[in-house]
Amino acid sequence: MKRIVIYRHPECKKCARMARLHHLFDWFNRVAVVTTTPRTGPLQMGEIIVEDLATGRFLAGAEGLNLICRQIPLYWLVLPLLWFPAVRARADRETCGCTNGSCQIGNFGRNPHLVTRSQ
Repeated sequence: MKRIVIYRHPECKKCARMARLHHLFDWFNRVAVVTTTPRTGPLQMGEIIVEDLATGRFLAGAEGLNLICRQIPLYWLVLPLLWFPAVRARADRETCGCTNGSCQIGNFGRNPHLVTRSQ
């Protein structure tokens, strides 16, 4: 039985990748990930909104991530980290939309001039 719905932008590749991970680790079938527009309005690229089906509340940022982590047992390890303000700020930044191409999947901050073995 689904307990939460994660709304994501339909064209965001980063969000699609995370949705596949949520689906893979959702062993108890508690999470639904959809690309439809939530009642709160259209989403920006990279933005996610989480709806708690029990209460009807919509959560964003670190609060939404907290709700996702409480539904997927493997993510329970992340919950204590959300007590730290720096981690909460990062979660808010990562889930509230993309700016300047920050949603692009690729090197994830690696230095493009750094030579690695694969080059």
